[in-house]
Amino acid sequence: MVLVSNLKKTLLFITLSSFIKSSIALEQFITCINNGDIALTFDDGPSLDYTSRILDILDYEDVKATFFVNGMNTCDLKNNQVARDIIKREYESGHVIASHTYSHPLTGITPLGEKKLTFEINALNNILYDIVGVKPAFFRPPLGEYTPENAIVLENCGITANILWNLDSEDWNSQYNATQQYVDILGTSDPSVSSFITLNHDIQEVTAMQNLPIVIPYIKSLGYRFVTMDVCTGMSAYQDGSNPPKVSTNSTSYKKGNNPYIPITSNLNSNGNTYGNTYGMSNNMNSYDAVNNEGITFDLEAGGAIHSHSFGLFALSFLFIIFYLI
Repeated sequence: MVLVSNLKKTLLFITLSSFIKSSIALEQFITCINNGDIALTFDDGPSLDYTSRILDILDYEDVKATFFVNGMNTCDLKNNQVARDIIKREYESGHVIASHTYSHPLTGITPLGEKKLTFEINALNNILYDIVGVKPAFFRPPLGEYTPENAIVLENCGITANILWNLDSEDWNSQYNATQQYVDILGTSDPSVSSFITLNHDIQEVTAMQNLPIVIPYIKSLGYRFVTMDVCTGMSAYQDGSNPPKVSTNSTSYKKGNNPYIPITSNLNSNGNTYGNTYGMSNNMNSYDAVNNEGITFDLEAGGAIHSHSFGLFALSFLFIIFYLI
């Protein structure tokens, strides 16, 4: 009888421990929760070369975006004042600042143990808190990959949601035309039944110099609403429960002729095959030829095993608890 009692206690301890470790509250998003919403997101910055230019364009268009930033990737965010000022401008302009790890490990976070991943999250959190007084609740894993074990660590560090995507601009890939990617995917979509999280990189010249000034007006013409990640997910952007300040740049000096991206003409046809000097930039955008591609696909069920895994262990734990009580 004593042996059975001890066995029950052991089983209860094991199952409860597994339940606590496996009941991951971390959410995952690939699309926005409301049809008609589209979230522009940018990875890998801040870039000392291109992020400010992107912010100028967003200001002019009065569009808010989400920036998944690093602490030590293209620059030393902790010690570089220009980079710190860029982050501060992003925050004060009403954009969302989210986490993309401190160092952007080349192999992603899946090989990282608990100690290393905790450092990657907390080191960046502390730097961001020092700059803008908040810690991000949203995270995007480098390479878009993470494990259930990673998810436990992320949650312990205050992360509430992993943000993936269903529209990849492929702006890093010279074999693709980033603008054409948008046209191929959005051109056949319906805002009444679709929503998108887009993947871009503010460290890429093509995004700042060519793609963004074209695709923002194009997206507006399709009837989509630009939203930040807190609106896209219905969750708080920061760990203290706050969201970005509501700031409009629509009536700033950028509308008075001081913005270098004032539209002159749009030569983007319905098929997206012609690119003109839409924003009056000095570089010749026509030299960026269209690449005929059929868009991209994304596994919409990726990562779903985490939620199924948690539910299964919850049921198992419940049964063992009943067994113990009887």
